[in-house]
Amino acid sequence: MRGRRGSWSALTVCVLVALAMASATPANAAVPTGSRVVFVGDYETGDFSQWTDCQNRTHSASCSRFRESFYGMQVQGAINRQGRWAARYEVRNGDKPSWGGGERAEVARYDIGRVYEGDERWYEFSLLFDAAFPAVTGDFLVVMQWHAGRGSPPMALKVDAQGQLLLDGSGPDAPTMVIGDIARGQWVDYVVHATFGRSISNGWAEVYRNGVLAVPRHARDNMSSRSNYLKMGIYRDPRETTTAVMWQDGLRVTAP
Repeated sequence: MRGRRGSWSALTVCVLVALAMASATPANAAVPTGSRVVFVGDYETGDFSQWTDCQNRTHSASCSRFRESFYGMQVQGAINRQGRWAARYEVRNGDKPSWGGGERAEVARYDIGRVYEGDERWYEFSLLFDAAFPAVTGDFLVVMQWHAGRGSPPMALKVDAQGQLLLDGSGPDAPTMVIGDIARGQWVDYVVHATFGRSISNGWAEVYRNGVLAVPRHARDNMSSRSNYLKMGIYRDPRETTTAVMWQDGLRVTAP
């Protein structure tokens, strides 16, 4: 009997371990993506070196010269979705760079992070909004941007006052679409799939949330200049006075 109980105990442990491993697998694994990897910004280097520029209250220059002692941007291993490392972004009241704009803690990728008219891309990533992430009271809080050279981004992910993540953009044919609740305190996996264009004749997008289609494919103008570059992090209205914390992990950009 003792040996039999021991066998059942061992089997139970194996099942529990298998379930834990399955729950840790990103839901994005079920979503078809591109076959060619264009850019990986998953912080598995242990720093921000995969990105071109780091922008926050104290630093706006090359990520290679940024030292992560600043609370606003850190690569850490205490909380992550996959691998060993994830980025933690924090914006407090007054975290506005000297050169102006909104309050921010962001990374940007130029060169291989750029898209041009007609380019098709899949963006896989995970976001975790702090359990105490505040309600948005200002005009904008953006966590991902496909940014043109000037002005507001022609495509972006924003958080609204109701705690919903939105697909938005600055163009006349860029409808605001609800992706889903930001699910404070929980990792959520996303895939943004888009072809980029200056008009609805060749631009479109769709979004998956935890492996389920949340925003169906629809036409939208998601470019306003020759190219878009990629930004991630927190960028918000400077009239906000609360502290916002978000983790980001696992970014992988692919093409057909």
